[in-house]
Amino acid sequence: MEKSWANYHGHSFYCDGQGVPEDYVLKAIELGMNTIGVSSHAPVPFTTDWNMLSEKLPVYIKDLADLKVKYKNQINLLSAMEVDYIPSVAGPHHPRIPNASLDYTVGSVHFVDAFEDDAPFSIDDATPKFVKGMDEIFGGDIRKIIKRYFDLQKEMLEKDPPKILGHPDKIRMHNRNRFFFDETADWYLEEVRSTLKLAAEKEVIVEINTKYFEAAEYTFPSSTHFKWMAQNKIPVTLNSDAHKPENLLSGFMEVAELLLENNIKHLWQYNNQAGDFVPKNFEKDGIEW
Repeated sequence: MEKSWANYHGHSFYCDGQGVPEDYVLKAIELGMNTIGVSSHAPVPFTTDWNMLSEKLPVYIKDLADLKVKYKNQINLLSAMEVDYIPSVAGPHHPRIPNASLDYTVGSVHFVDAFEDDAPFSIDDATPKFVKGMDEIFGGDIRKIIKRYFDLQKEMLEKDPPKILGHPDKIRMHNRNRFFFDETADWYLEEVRSTLKLAAEKEVIVEINTKYFEAAEYTFPSSTHFKWMAQNKIPVTLNSDAHKPENLLSGFMEVAELLLENNIKHLWQYNNQAGDFVPKNFEKDGIEW
């Protein structure tokens, strides 16, 4: 049985990644990958350090369409975007997104309300700015900010579901730098698990994001949830959130082994004939296509 990897969450110079999309395609071919999805951060109606500029969107879509044709006999290339969910502002089915003729979307929550001057507050900012937002917007209450973060994901899943849910517990990244909350506390487990259950109910695939695995042995969601996810039949796929071509398969083998040890037996993969994702068996060295 042929085994190789796929990755559905990766960026490029169109947003905050390094290199043009073709660099990622060529690296994926070199790695013997079956499928690569390029998913640059979709535009938002304000300036950030990582979102694509609106004027770049048509060029981005044409670039991927041209690459699909150029490399159609060497790899399955999919066009996608990682779309921020911001109530009444942005989401996976915002008018600018369906018009982009994408194969799928990764839906993520980065922005959690705003400061008094209307500057958006992102949980993805450095820890000092995270603390500033927690103090100024949420009265210094970590439980309030975490609840709002997960509530927004649930709202997206209910009202505007993507195909893939991006890094659903990424807010815990700040626990690397200082202790903010107990990740084993019942209230926190309920936030994570109710979100993952809702994703499964809405037929949204949960990504296992390996971006920080090599640096800190972090996955999003945390590997502490893997056994529970297997027991609750949460559909998952493996993504590296690559911002450089060389990171396309970062942490894949190690995390795949962890998934198997916790009885997760399938990874959901794109099927061109179905035009949708289907479950596939896998081993630590790849997916059985």
